[in-house]
Amino acid sequence: MGQFGPSLLDLRIITSTSLKQASAFMTGHSVGILVGSVVLGIIFDKMKQEKTYCVAWTVLTMMFILAVIPWCYIYELMVAMHVFKGLAGGGLDTTGNALLISIWRDDGKSFLQSIQFAFAIGGAISPFVTSPFLAPEKDMNITSAITGNESIANYTNNATTSDSGDFPWTESRLYVPYSIAAFLALTATVPLFVLACTSDRPTDVLTKSSEDDSVGEERKTQKLSTGINAFVLIILMVFLGIDCAMEDGFNNFLAIFCVSELKWTKHMASNVTAVFWISFTIARFLGIFLVRIFKPIKLIFFLIVLMIIGFAGFFTAAQFKFYEGIWISSAIVGLAMSMIFPLVFAWTEESILPVTGFVASLFLIACSLGTMINPIVLGFLMENSTPMWFPYLLLGESVITFLVLCLVWTVASHISRLKNTFRDVKIEIRSEDQDNPEHKNFIAESELNEERL
Repeated sequence: MGQFGPSLLDLRIITSTSLKQASAFMTGHSVGILVGSVVLGIIFDKMKQEKTYCVAWTVLTMMFILAVIPWCYIYELMVAMHVFKGLAGGGLDTTGNALLISIWRDDGKSFLQSIQFAFAIGGAISPFVTSPFLAPEKDMNITSAITGNESIANYTNNATTSDSGDFPWTESRLYVPYSIAAFLALTATVPLFVLACTSDRPTDVLTKSSEDDSVGEERKTQKLSTGINAFVLIILMVFLGIDCAMEDGFNNFLAIFCVSELKWTKHMASNVTAVFWISFTIARFLGIFLVRIFKPIKLIFFLIVLMIIGFAGFFTAAQFKFYEGIWISSAIVGLAMSMIFPLVFAWTEESILPVTGFVASLFLIACSLGTMINPIVLGFLMENSTPMWFPYLLLGESVITFLVLCLVWTVASHISRLKNTFRDVKIEIRSEDQDNPEHKNFIAESELNEERL
């Protein structure tokens, strides 16, 4: 994720495309995530043997895709590769989290935060690794003013087409950082396959957790109407969709905005993206411990308010060309966005309804839809109107997110009250004479105030 934003300018050089056309890379990636999360989730649930194979194969697929992308100078091929990259990424996200939950059950909340922390580390490091291999400034006159309907592609095409007739992709060295990423994926693939071949953990886990399943089943049988469940799921999907759209849009378009509107060099733009990921990473590390102290909903409210402050500061700094404010605001936004996604899962499980595989799939679908739509809107507005639509749109979306959060919190509070209106009471009556052949067990179950649901 952290590699894509800084490399987007060079991906445009490779394919000789405009910003509007290049936004299809992000949209294709999001479509792939949407399909991959659903398909791989179904495959994961159907697998009877060691499910680590499912995770290992998705990582191996990602390795090959990362190695190929820098050489796809045909636009349609580049879009297709980003779709496949999304398929592998969505599958990895789904199967990796599902595997962790199947192993650790309710004890895996901190481990889930740890996975997100590791994801953030990669996002923080990758801009620094990518930046030295981007095309030199002299090869791309992207810092020229972009106004009205003038296409950014004019600058990239003029810069990347040489008199010698060389292909545009020869001007970029993007294959170096992508090869590094592919090699790292390979180092993760090998131990996963070794673990899958040698581990008998799933059988042990099923035996060990058989008693815990009855406790979890009690939560799943809580009687809430289908309408309430559907309504709260829709609101949560809207919330997550907008949140993921903002996170993806800010990360991927930050470098573009800094180069086109603020006239920064690509190196500086890559560094400010790294600042975003560094604060993102630090906050996710702190989240491993904060989830044990504070309720998830309190943290979510705090982070959303902090995000609004960060986007408001970014808008003000961009409007008045206060460049120090860009760096500070980017760090604040990274801090605010860091923990929201895993916290929504924890809050849903804790206070609303059990996070089953179906619910998790709906959340991932909402995130994919958000990351599909936002790049198209941002790319169109930034290229056909003004790059300042970048802070305009994100600030507006952050305010909408706060309003949606207030709505879903109100509904969640209502659900909590409904759950407290009934209790399942089980009374077991046994004969004192255990040897009596007429010994019988009587179970009486009463549900109080159930009609109020």
